[in-house]
Amino acid sequence: MWRHTVISLSIVCTAAAQLRVELPFTVGNELGERIRLVVGVDERATDGIDTALGEREIPPFHPPQDIFHAALRFYDSIEGEWKWSYVDFRPLRRQDTFAVAYRFVVQRGRGRTIVLQWNHPLPEHVDSAVVSDRITGTLVRIPFGEQQQGVITNEFLEEFVLTVWYRFGPVSVPEGREGLPLARRIVLYDLTGRLCWAGDVVPERGASGVYVGFIWEEGRWRPLLWVRP
Repeated sequence: MWRHTVISLSIVCTAAAQLRVELPFTVGNELGERIRLVVGVDERATDGIDTALGEREIPPFHPPQDIFHAALRFYDSIEGEWKWSYVDFRPLRRQDTFAVAYRFVVQRGRGRTIVLQWNHPLPEHVDSAVVSDRITGTLVRIPFGEQQQGVITNEFLEEFVLTVWYRFGPVSVPEGREGLPLARRIVLYDLTGRLCWAGDVVPERGASGVYVGFIWEEGRWRPLLWVRP
């Protein structure tokens, strides 16, 4: 079964001289303990620790078990090892639309649930963002939408993926006859930006995974996040 979530589309504005897009969010528990993490893209970023961008390497392990902790985890291709940090900026790609997957790990401390919080609308140039579990990608699915909060109750999950979809160019709108948008149209892309489906209905078959796309309904295009278990 396919399911989808409609996510509001950020307004695309002119980029600054040094383009930097950041998406902050907090990870906490039901006891009110929280840690702020920041992900994003920057044209100055590398695949290593960029101290000039606010990235700081921290020990690659949690404090004692009863202490709440959360951190971003990424592979440093320069040094060939995994690093932990509270900030993770990735290089800006030469594409109008692309997705970046950020990993983060959580230790609940004395709590039992994980509470995610973010601001909405999302930052400029961020079309959508969704948190999933790293094991299957389907046990947890929390879009960063208008609710501005999501709760993870599965106590066996400790590592997650935040997939952020960036857009720096205009939305490409497929057209029907005489150059007019179709009455109903669905367009789906995988997380590399490859077009996977275009039609009037949801595809009945397809590979499991996460797809980002657009649907034309009620006279306007709206972004979609499609998940197929």
